Amino acid sequence: MNKAKWIWHPGSFELYHSMLLHNRRTTTRTYEGGVRKSVYYYPMWRIDSPQHNVILEKKATIDKPEVLKFYANTDTANMIVDGMAYRVGSEVALDVGEHTVCLQGFKKDGFPAFYIEGDTFKTDRTYIVGGADDKRGRHAGYSDYYTDPSDNPEIFKFSYKKMHPVSKKDINGGTLFDFGKEVFGKITLENLDGKERFIALGESIEEALDVEYCQIGLNASGKSFVSDPVAFRYIFVPELTEVQASLDFEYLPLENKGAFKCDNELVNRLWDVCAYTMLLNSREGFFDGIKRDRWVWAGDAYQTNFVNYYLANDPDIVRRTIRILRGRDPITKHINTICDYTFLWIASVWDYYLHSGDSDFVKDIYPEILDMWAFIEPRLDDDGMYKRQPDDWVFIDWSTFDSNGPMCAEQMLLARAYECTAKYATLVGDSAWEKHASERFEYIATEVNKHYWNEEKGAFIDDYKSGKNNVTRHANIFAILFDYTSEERKERIIKNVIFNDKITKITTPYFEFYELDAMCQIGSYEYMTNMLDSYWGEMLRLGATTIWEEFDPTKKGIEHYEMYGGKYEKSLCHAWGASPIYLLGKYALGVKPTSAGYKTYEVKPNLMTFGKIEGIVPTPCGNVFVSFDGGKCEVVSEIDGGTLVLRDKKYPIIKGEKLTVNL
Repeated sequence: MNKAKWIWHPGSFELYHSMLLHNRRTTTRTYEGGVRKSVYYYPMWRIDSPQHNVILEKKATIDKPEVLKFYANTDTANMIVDGMAYRVGSEVALDVGEHTVCLQGFKKDGFPAFYIEGDTFKTDRTYIVGGADDKRGRHAGYSDYYTDPSDNPEIFKFSYKKMHPVSKKDINGGTLFDFGKEVFGKITLENLDGKERFIALGESIEEALDVEYCQIGLNASGKSFVSDPVAFRYIFVPELTEVQASLDFEYLPLENKGAFKCDNELVNRLWDVCAYTMLLNSREGFFDGIKRDRWVWAGDAYQTNFVNYYLANDPDIVRRTIRILRGRDPITKHINTICDYTFLWIASVWDYYLHSGDSDFVKDIYPEILDMWAFIEPRLDDDGMYKRQPDDWVFIDWSTFDSNGPMCAEQMLLARAYECTAKYATLVGDSAWEKHASERFEYIATEVNKHYWNEEKGAFIDDYKSGKNNVTRHANIFAILFDYTSEERKERIIKNVIFNDKITKITTPYFEFYELDAMCQIGSYEYMTNMLDSYWGEMLRLGATTIWEEFDPTKKGIEHYEMYGGKYEKSLCHAWGASPIYLLGKYALGVKPTSAGYKTYEVKPNLMTFGKIEGIVPTPCGNVFVSFDGGKCEVVSEIDGGTLVLRDKKYPIIKGEKLTVNL
């Protein structure tokens, strides 16, 4: 029997923890007299609070007696059973028949949550929002991790382990500690001299020793000191040499169910580094980077979701991230203030459904998707396309675009959002929105091919109205990835854009995710493996223990740490760089769902440039094991519905039986 879960107003858990995490960011400032301090950094968008009062209710008929025991995280709460009110801690016996249970609560400084031990009336998502709430009729919020009456949903469930530095060095009149790799947690310093002092932290040794310009630091005082959780590899304590340091490493205990190995040791090491990067950035939601922002950005999360599907395959963190990003009504700005991030947020729900089969979540979030469209559509221009509004940030990537008018790449993301919304509408049975979204998708896709394709350049241009005919890689990659143009045009894009060194190269792992996904779709696997070596591999050769936010191989020394006008602003542990896990799982091991929740799936392994590959792809109901050396392929699956595809021949995969094919 499934255990009861703590339940709350839908989204309140996520909004509460989002409120806390988005207000934890710090940075360093120099004050009058040259004093360095670590200070609070204000968020870049509106941070919503949770619902402070809620009614959740359920009506059901039981065919055997049951006893309910009522828990809540606030004393300002009632359990009303068939019109009779009971306090927190009460036990109520129910006879056979129809009953109604109503949970009411208020919490000023947090959010009310409830837990009932029982059978039919145990707390889970089947409770719905009642009262005069604007979300009336929607299912209760819950988390897979809060299933015991002793749990407190207002305390996020992290795990901890003690760590010590791998080396300690007297330098520049102080002490430098090296923890061997990027870490996150609470630092303990002992044997301080009691004076208030600034402690410098760094992802690189150069940053830690540069007390004047380091991005993150600590305001320490007393003989011993314990910090708030921070990210770093190095700690520099000025003026003291007898000090001692340790760390309570803080992490979310996600299991790495996915695995990959090949005969290229650099790629094997890269897979491990990507997995560790993911671990550090998997927390209340998927963070962008663990040192600087520690915020949830929709573009970063969109990609990190895919990595999760091939690594931990944890649905709870994806659902949390989607709700954190959505926030509360009324919607007044795009998600993270970035219009393309709003479109990616809408699309991310479809990818979650495809990999999880969780139709309940789609139905729960669907009204909030429609509310998002109510914000988007009035901002479209007279042609029905997206043009930047005065308070919008058009991002796409850290690159130079012709972006004054309606950008091509932005229209492709808008089309993708409509395409996915039509699928949601089909799933929930909303015929009006299914028709509307389908028509809007077809219209935008047609208009993009009509206006943005430049025959002379054999590519999509950024903006057809400006007259500049500027070509960047981004829209052209989307055209391939989302299948928004003809096969003939795709071939020309590959020649005129992808393999054209005159077109500005991509320097962020963020957009390499899209480029390599598109190239693998068209079978250009050598392109991907070359990038694994020359791009990600070069980071490792430079000493990276986690994947960087941006990488330009033409830079030298500490130039690699510069970004946003600061010497050490660049994040050296950025979740959007972990995409090789997804790419190797989907295209080398070749495992992907062909219907929602892996009800049916395909295994189409490809050696790429490797001599042998083997690994595991996790699914919602079990793992798929694949081994391939070009001569023999073996597949063992814990789920039904699979098909092995080798050299255009298909072989059924039987659950629990080893399938061996010799070529």
